[in-house]
Amino acid sequence: MELLGTISLLSLLLISILILVSSWSKKSRKRRWPPGPWGLPFLGSIHHLLTSQPHAALRDLADKYGPVMYLRLGQIDTVVISSPAAAQEGPYWRALRKLCTVELLSTRRVRQLAPIRDRETMTLLGEIGAAAAAGQAVNLSSLLISCANNITGMATFGDRCSDERKRQFLSAMDVTIQYGSGFCVSDLFPSLRFLDSISVFRLQRAHRHLDDLLDKIITECEARQKVGDAGGEDDLLSVMLRIRDEQGLEFPINTTNIKAVVVDLFMAGTETTSAATEWVMSELMKNPKVMEKAQMEVRQAFNNTSPREHEVHMDKLPYTRMVIKETMRLHPPVPLLLPRICRETCEVGGFEIAKGTRVIINAWAMARSPNYWEDAEEFKPERFENSMIDYRGTQFEYLPFGSGRRMCPGSGFGITTLEFIVARLLYYFDWSLPSGMQPEELDMDAAIGASARRKNQLRLMASPYNVPLNV
Repeated sequence: MELLGTISLLSLLLISILILVSSWSKKSRKRRWPPGPWGLPFLGSIHHLLTSQPHAALRDLADKYGPVMYLRLGQIDTVVISSPAAAQEGPYWRALRKLCTVELLSTRRVRQLAPIRDRETMTLLGEIGAAAAAGQAVNLSSLLISCANNITGMATFGDRCSDERKRQFLSAMDVTIQYGSGFCVSDLFPSLRFLDSISVFRLQRAHRHLDDLLDKIITECEARQKVGDAGGEDDLLSVMLRIRDEQGLEFPINTTNIKAVVVDLFMAGTETTSAATEWVMSELMKNPKVMEKAQMEVRQAFNNTSPREHEVHMDKLPYTRMVIKETMRLHPPVPLLLPRICRETCEVGGFEIAKGTRVIINAWAMARSPNYWEDAEEFKPERFENSMIDYRGTQFEYLPFGSGRRMCPGSGFGITTLEFIVARLLYYFDWSLPSGMQPEELDMDAAIGASARRKNQLRLMASPYNVPLNV
């Protein structure tokens, strides 16, 4: 009887699976889904992405199935776009973009933040100099995060926010990013949402803590404004509060909108900038001739100038800027642009994309496509010489910060900070790998989280260049 019961149970389970598979197959055949890899019952195509480099796995699959590819990730219909041509298809966001590009992070206002970049990068250089004097390797990864945090914190909050409050905010941001960039079962299997109860609780708690801190910072800023305390530089939070109170935008912004922009600023100004600087220095260490050429350019531009005038001379660094562009082509800060949900059924590349489908754009794959880039896997900064390609996302084969209305609003601020940090690192120090390591031995593995950072921290030896370091 027990054997008969077991056989009956297995038969029932098998029939249920067959019904589910049959139902899914019939539903799938009704639509002209793009081609894609085979999937397993219930799991779908997840097994194809079990790697530390999902963007690379998706690129390899796209090479086989095409630039518009369908995958079923668990219970979620997903379309991955790896083609610039396909990526182009497809009142509140306009208002926020206007806030960021016209009022908040215009070229003029980003330039006004130069004293903050000068002060905080000199502090970074002082820490590097201390390690160099002691003959120690510099943990550049750690120092870059700290420097980027300080620049973004001062630019956003100015002197209106106490150092302790800034420290609390940065700590809360770290925790939120840690939980927010982790994997949740319900992302792929909504019906199993109950399995995420602990991780969701932790993320919600982190969000509440971050939200409470932002409320306190905003309240303190408003209180100081009322008593006429200018608080030093015209910080970005004060600008947003003024615009909120004036109600000058087409769609008025509120305190919740301001909090969202602050978080975006820290993502672009800290997480993205520090990760990108790591990759620039890594590529320069792998390519000594490029390093030599970039250093020569920076030193010719900065020699016999006051440190406070360095940023004025950034336009004299076309090759260094090409190095940064090429680095961000090979190592985009966000390899897979944040997934979007298709609001209406539409057509992309001749295939029907159903309403509710998750759409992912593989910026990493497009930036390494041999269809658009000669010697796509090679590090060649010269490819950007006389090129019209920029960071604004108008050329879809190059999307380091996304494109269009969803492009990262803090990208201009982040790029200015990135270029200035790199220039000063090259000007003030000569760099070498520790323990006699050769360039080809430097690992270039990435760890995917909120951004694509180096998997292992970058540690280098620094030797001061013969210019005074006045910190």
